[in-house]
Amino acid sequence: MSIFTGREGMIDSQSSLQTFQDLNRTIYCIVNDRNYSNADLVSYVLRHITRISKGVRKGNYDSMDLWFCMASGWLFAVANRFHISLEDEMWKRFPRKCPYCAFMPCACKKRAPSRSVFNDEPTTSRPASMQDWQKMFFAIYPDNSAEGSAWHLFEEIGELSERVRNFSAKHDAESFEKIKEEAVDVLANLFAVASCLKIDLAEVSARYFANGCPECEECPCQCSYVTDDDHLLSH
Repeated sequence: MSIFTGREGMIDSQSSLQTFQDLNRTIYCIVNDRNYSNADLVSYVLRHITRISKGVRKGNYDSMDLWFCMASGWLFAVANRFHISLEDEMWKRFPRKCPYCAFMPCACKKRAPSRSVFNDEPTTSRPASMQDWQKMFFAIYPDNSAEGSAWHLFEEIGELSERVRNFSAKHDAESFEKIKEEAVDVLANLFAVASCLKIDLAEVSARYFANGCPECEECPCQCSYVTDDDHLLSH
């Protein structure tokens, strides 16, 4: 796993998915560890996914870039809290093919009862950048719709919340593996909705976090930045 250590160079649209996650750790890990529980972190992902879904339902795409940046940023925070590399886990599950039918594009006619287990090593290299990951998911699932993907995204964040609660109660290996699985599904569906709306998640995230925390422009964050609940609910 790469470790993000400094401000110089920061990130751009061609940075790896791991680099975006490492940057989130560098900016927010101290603030998050001091102030937020596991459930709090998941709730912030949910807040911004709610905004994305509402925007899709109403056809109102104002501030949509912001909601995607914040939803993915808080998802990175969840992954960092549990020391999960989203890039590594995504490659295990989606090695340039659908985990149900093992084809790209997906050839599933009916969802299988469980995901396929791939015992073979992927014959192609993993995407080099976060932007390439989004393109890969679009290549696997080119027929996604914004509405369908948004509903699926809502399902996945609910399942992630459930898995985090289960792990908090049990602290067992099986529950932890489920957190990995659901975190990957949330990010995959964020990519899906973004692609349907022609939003480049890497590009908008690189711009939003270009100077570290977008509020105080410090890295690590010095302001405990969060978006205002009342502002979110008023739109």
